[in-house]
Amino acid sequence: MFSFRRRAALAVLGAFLAACSRHDTPATGAPVVVDVGYPVATQVAKMRSAVGDIEPGASPVVIAPRAAVMREIDVRTGSAIAQGQTVATLRPAGTRQRHPRPLAIRAPVAATVTRVFVSVGERVHAGQRLLALGGASIRTARAPFPANLQTILHEGQQVFVHSPLAPRTPLKATIIRLTHPKKGNAIYAWIKLPPRRGFPVGSPLRVDVVTAMHTRLVIPRSAVSLRSPGAVVFVVRKGRVRERRITTAQTLPQGVVVRAGLRAQSEIVIHAQTRLTSGMRVHVERPQGP
Repeated sequence: MFSFRRRAALAVLGAFLAACSRHDTPATGAPVVVDVGYPVATQVAKMRSAVGDIEPGASPVVIAPRAAVMREIDVRTGSAIAQGQTVATLRPAGTRQRHPRPLAIRAPVAATVTRVFVSVGERVHAGQRLLALGGASIRTARAPFPANLQTILHEGQQVFVHSPLAPRTPLKATIIRLTHPKKGNAIYAWIKLPPRRGFPVGSPLRVDVVTAMHTRLVIPRSAVSLRSPGAVVFVVRKGRVRERRITTAQTLPQGVVVRAGLRAQSEIVIHAQTRLTSGMRVHVERPQGP
């Protein structure tokens, strides 16, 4: 019985001394050597994504950039054309000029003309199809976007496409045609894809479009710790560290994007020789950037 009580007393004493040691370390222990840095303000793109696929046999079209009268057509069905070649000439309509300057329509890519939709002398409106193009170098993807992006999406806009067959190779592409949504339906975007391995016809892909740019703080990944409150950083003030909870967004090659909880002027720990606790004394070894 005595032995049991003795062991229990020693265990309680050991726990008490350990607790005292933990609480005394920040105030009386030697300062912990740390490296510090500062958040960097960076422009971060806000993306919206849609999942589509690369259509087999799909061909882009050449459209009229404005209302006009078809003056000349320099190609016909089956003609092989080079990128930048003039395929048609328009006479602009609705201008006050007595002799408006002709508008040359040029081929967007090297291709073959598969269809001519208009004839010489015909009046055309902005966005009307003039020619259909086909060829091995031309592929298109079709992807649906929410109808509320109607004011953001436009023809000629650059997007980023990702294929599961080439996960580390995002591809820059261009929207060549959009449908107009009816009664809240989706907007379908047709996207012209340049030749690239990993994007075969018929395969699925993800399309990302930039909808806005925001200024966000970016910090090194090593500065972020996962504790019971969530993601935290340790801010250095007057030789001690204070735990600061942060809200993070995506991770970029240069670091982690902080959405809330941190100021641009904050001096943060990016490396420490031991596990930090709030209130611990520290000695700054060398300041570093993110």
